[in-house]
Amino acid sequence: MTRIPSRILFPTDAPLPPDRMIGRDEDVAELATQLGAGVHRIVAAPRRTGKSTVCRAAVAQQATAGSYTVSVSLFELTSAAALAERLAQEAIANRGPLARLVERVRSGGEAVLKGAALALSVNAGLELGEGVQLALKPGFATADPHGSLLKALHLLEAIAAHDERPLILFVDELQEIASGDYGDGARVVRELREILAESPHVTCLFAGSVEHMMRELFTNRQRALYGFGGFHELTPITAPEWLAGLAERFAEDGVTCDADALEQLVGRGRGHPRTTMLLAQQAHVALVEDGSHQLDLAAVQRGYASAMAAERARHVDAVLDVRRLGAGATRVLTNLARGEPTYSHVEAKTARRALDRLSNIGLVSRGERRGEWSINDPLLADYLAAALVSG
Repeated sequence: MTRIPSRILFPTDAPLPPDRMIGRDEDVAELATQLGAGVHRIVAAPRRTGKSTVCRAAVAQQATAGSYTVSVSLFELTSAAALAERLAQEAIANRGPLARLVERVRSGGEAVLKGAALALSVNAGLELGEGVQLALKPGFATADPHGSLLKALHLLEAIAAHDERPLILFVDELQEIASGDYGDGARVVRELREILAESPHVTCLFAGSVEHMMRELFTNRQRALYGFGGFHELTPITAPEWLAGLAERFAEDGVTCDADALEQLVGRGRGHPRTTMLLAQQAHVALVEDGSHQLDLAAVQRGYASAMAAERARHVDAVLDVRRLGAGATRVLTNLARGEPTYSHVEAKTARRALDRLSNIGLVSRGERRGEWSINDPLLADYLAAALVSG
């Protein structure tokens, strides 16, 4: 009998489809309801904690309900021209005949724009404005990246208003808008706000993995996006949800789980989505290697050791990054890794500056209580507990 590949059962490096999520059904339902009501929302959470999965699931629910949807990630699109073209393509993808024309142009170039196709292109431009050309003419945006980005943003409302359909715009990793890759950050953000504020058919869902930067963008009165939407805090995936969800995944490959083994696996993951899935993936690999269909403590231990080995290069890089930040950052992170008070053996001002720097590179995040911080990745915390102390 052919085994299901471990990476299919337990994917770790891409957002999950809605039907493969474990937990957070209420998050998805709440976000979808808010978006359906025309309320802008913001989700800020560290990378690899499931924020994109939740956001995409909420957007998918709105698509099922009849909304147009446009989804882009600023980690993937690193220039104003690329962002403009993708926004236009995603917007037009909501319209059947025009979407098919865009696909033909992308594969065959502008040479396909003749006869009925040319007429469709011309009519679309007359109906919806110049932004249509961004999708129909590859490379068109490079001549004027900034102007093209503004046209693409205006196109969202033009399409939604013309078709009398609500449109959900999901922008992942929004904090990158201030990086300079898209032009003057302050100017782009200001114009983004101006255009979207005048787009009554467009509702926005913004997500970002650097929480303090996202909060700066939306809660600082001096920022253009101040008050443009409310924050949604992701709820933790509970241990019972993990136990039930993982047991179902293992069962898809005919694997039964010892209760204590599954509890240990979930405990080692400490509720972190990517880490928990990685541990399950590597435990499943161990079972496949042994030809076994029984998850026991030995398989969980082997999975943990394999996961630590697989992540070693990333962990080593993290230690080097920390040491470049100086002794204060090393001391603070050592405290967090060992479960000691964050400010132990370090001056308060130095600790605060170190925490800001560690947060900037995605290693730590602020907790709910004042002064509470934690290392984002449990496996990294395990590695750091030994490496920073011994080094």
